[in-house]
Amino acid sequence: MANFVCQICGRGFKSYNENAKYCSQSCKGTAYIKYELKKCEQCGKKYKPRKADSKYCSLDCSNKGRKNRKGTCRVDLDEEIPSG
Repeated sequence: MANFVCQICGRGFKSYNENAKYCSQSCKGTAYIKYELKKCEQCGKKYKPRKADSKYCSLDCSNKGRKNRKGTCRVDLDEEIPSG
């Protein structure tokens, strides 16, 4: 059994496979994602998206982004709508 360093997270791990690159299936999956790095719309951090249409780097940023969006689309019902 040899010692290796994961190419994704940098954590050390042991394996019998002499070609081991990743410490877990999660890190291996991250390595094979084909999408380019994106900038998070909430915090501005660069991240590797899991889906092509992702906008946020984490669930926390997604929740914050959703809260911010809710307030921007409200319509004031007291305001008169012009007829025409």
